[in-house]
Amino acid sequence: MSLLGAKATAFAPASSGNLSVGFDLLGAALCRIDGKELGDRVNVEFAQSDELVNSGDYAHVCPQDPEQNLVWQAYRLFRRGLAEDTYPKVKMELVKSLPVGSGLGSSACSVVASLTALNRLFDFPYTDAALLQLMGEVEAGASGSLHYDNVAPSYFGGLQLMTKNTEQPVLALPNPSSWYLVVAFPGFSFPTKKAREILPENYAKQEVIANAQNLALFTAHLYRGEEALAARAICDVVAEPYRGPLIEGFIKAKLALTQQGALAVGISGAGPTLFAVTTQLEQAQAFSEYLSQEYIQSSEGFVHICQVAEQGAKQLN
Repeated sequence: MSLLGAKATAFAPASSGNLSVGFDLLGAALCRIDGKELGDRVNVEFAQSDELVNSGDYAHVCPQDPEQNLVWQAYRLFRRGLAEDTYPKVKMELVKSLPVGSGLGSSACSVVASLTALNRLFDFPYTDAALLQLMGEVEAGASGSLHYDNVAPSYFGGLQLMTKNTEQPVLALPNPSSWYLVVAFPGFSFPTKKAREILPENYAKQEVIANAQNLALFTAHLYRGEEALAARAICDVVAEPYRGPLIEGFIKAKLALTQQGALAVGISGAGPTLFAVTTQLEQAQAFSEYLSQEYIQSSEGFVHICQVAEQGAKQLN
């Protein structure tokens, strides 16, 4: 029976890497509380010839040359890894709904959605671990280094902790279901490579100790079910002191939101998206109104009230 015309799809949710307290170690999948999608979708179909089509709100930011597109690079890597490749060519459609350089795991979303959809189309030749490795390899080309704090939550969902264990590279942490994360993208990009280049090569011992203490407290509070205290432990001594002053409006907004009672305010991923945490919906709505007026700087910007998404591309269709 011919496979031509067989189709598959995958949606990968946005994510907040680092979550301030875990530089390159933590990542949280995000879902909007209004039920609308926040992420990228990839549709794939067996066809007579290979083809890539870009659509969606941010199709215009995708490279015109398919070879420069992360989705196409993911496809090439996917096929090279097959033990036996007797399948037809593939037509791919990237529905690009996240801005690039936003700090919401945009590149990871494209990569995760494409590899998840391809794995479904090809009848699951890759295990979760093998697929995650492919995702990290492709996404590293966009960010400048290999780290899984966006691809892991986008694929598995929830709040994920990265490990050094190659057999179990990520661990799911308890999902802080009482949190509301207000995420605000100001409307301009802050490329991850640039954001990484401004960080120092070395840190003082007291900074390393402080960062370890914050992450330990955060994790301990989560496992004790103390979600508000876990949020209060969110503090960035690694990246925010260097990136914050370069993101227009961030320092002012953080001070204002903290004074308004936010449990935590930080930079999502490499920025410039800001996130603020609260356990009160009314407070989240107030934060959203403030950020819409004071942090958004162009028509490309947006503010969404989110929670940590329990499901990622692996479970979603």
